Amino acid sequence: MPKINAPTVREHHEQVMASLIDAAEQILREEGPAALTAGAVSSRAGVARNSIYRYVESVDDLRGLVVERYMPGWFEAVEEALSASDDPREQIVAWTIANLEQATIAGHGWLMRVGDGRLKPSAARNVGRAHVALFSGLGRLWAQINPAKARMAGVMTQGLLMSTMNAVERHTIGLDEARTDLGRAVRLLIEMFEQEADVVTDRLDP
Repeated sequence: MPKINAPTVREHHEQVMASLIDAAEQILREEGPAALTAGAVSSRAGVARNSIYRYVESVDDLRGLVVERYMPGWFEAVEEALSASDDPREQIVAWTIANLEQATIAGHGWLMRVGDGRLKPSAARNVGRAHVALFSGLGRLWAQINPAKARMAGVMTQGLLMSTMNAVERHTIGLDEARTDLGRAVRLLIEMFEQEADVVTDRLDP
C-alpha cells in the first residue's frame, strides 16, 4: 500500500487529486493545452509520473476536471446577468457582456482554450458538456428573435465575444471600451436578424 499523508486513504486521494488539478490549471494558464503532459503535471504536483494514472485515465482528463472546477461560478455569473431582464434582446447582450467579464475580470479567458487540440473521448465529453451548457442558453434566446437563423446568430455572437476577449487579453482595448463596443455590435446583430425575421413573417402573412 502506498504511503499516505492524510488521516484516511480517502482524504489522501482527495489531496492528491486536488494537487493534480492545481498543477494542470497552472500549466493551462501559463503555457496552454499543448504543454499539459504527464511529466509537467508530475513535476508541478510533486507526484510520481506513474502514480497519476491511479487518479485519472489520462492527463487529458485533467482538462475536463479543471473546467468543471470553474464552470459553476461562471454559469452563476451569467445566470445572474440574464435574470435582470425578460427581454431576449437585452438577455443576449447581458449574456455576451457577462461572459466577457468572466473571461477578463475573473481571469478565466484561458478556460475557453482548454479544449484546443485533440482530446481523448472522456476528456472531450467533459469539456464539451461545459461548452454546450454555456452556449445552449444563447441559442434559445436567439430562437425567440429569429428561429430560422438562431444557430447562425449564435455563432456570430460567439465570434464577436471571442474576438473581443482576445483583444482585451492582448491589451489592444480596455475592458470598459470593450464592454461598450461589444454591446453595440451585438445590438446591431440583433437588429439585423430581427429585421430579417420580420421580412419573412410579412411574406408569409396572407
